[in-house]
Amino acid sequence: MFLWVYDLPTWLLFTLIVVGSLVVAWSGVFALRPVAARLFGDKDERNSMVELVLTGTGLFYGLLLGLISAATYTTFSDAQAAADTEAGVVAALYRDVSAYPEPIRGTMRAELETYVDYVINEAWPQQRLGIVPTDGIGKADALLKTMASFEPATPGQEAVHAEAFSQFNHFLEARRERLSAVTGGLPPALWWVLIAGAAINLVLIAMIDIDRVLGHLAVSGLFAVFVGMMIFLIAAMDNPFLGDYSVGPDAFEALRDQVLRR
Repeated sequence: MFLWVYDLPTWLLFTLIVVGSLVVAWSGVFALRPVAARLFGDKDERNSMVELVLTGTGLFYGLLLGLISAATYTTFSDAQAAADTEAGVVAALYRDVSAYPEPIRGTMRAELETYVDYVINEAWPQQRLGIVPTDGIGKADALLKTMASFEPATPGQEAVHAEAFSQFNHFLEARRERLSAVTGGLPPALWWVLIAGAAINLVLIAMIDIDRVLGHLAVSGLFAVFVGMMIFLIAAMDNPFLGDYSVGPDAFEALRDQVLRR
């Protein structure tokens, strides 16, 4: 939902969300102060009714924000862990195939190097657009065919071959976990609930009777900034591979520079 916002710089996304919350809050103050006065009449009755409703909605909305923030952070961390795990398994597999005899050793090492370059230069840019890259499975299949064509001649080669196949299976699992995180994110219905909940609470804040307008603007503005920051945090982490604040190919770049190019 609203994937276009991830094309914006992080600072601009933060500014738009927070300023948007302030605009809603302060517009509500100027629009609803006279309306609420006519609707409720007595100041004490008005504040007691609004505070009663605001206490309930604020409590449940705060719980919702906290739970969703924790869930999105977990999703983000899991995506980072999946990328790190995949890079680590590829490094282990690269070391395993280095124990094969030539010429198959050079072939498999070259195929792994090609895969890592593909992930960094082609797959990751696609992931940043919310596209699940598909060409990597062909490169994995090519490596599998090369491994399957090898016939161990000694017990030592059999042990290395078995370990390499085990690492290859771990590699496929880690790759699937990374790709599954590309399309992860909150369902649109939950986003609508978040936005509607923020608007309801900002409207309730605007209906409280505070004598001084500046004081009313200050209270509603602080609440709006807090809500805007929480929504920004959720949006920034909701799609782990989108936007400036996202999981990068750092693990694969380190693998390429420290292991594959040695």
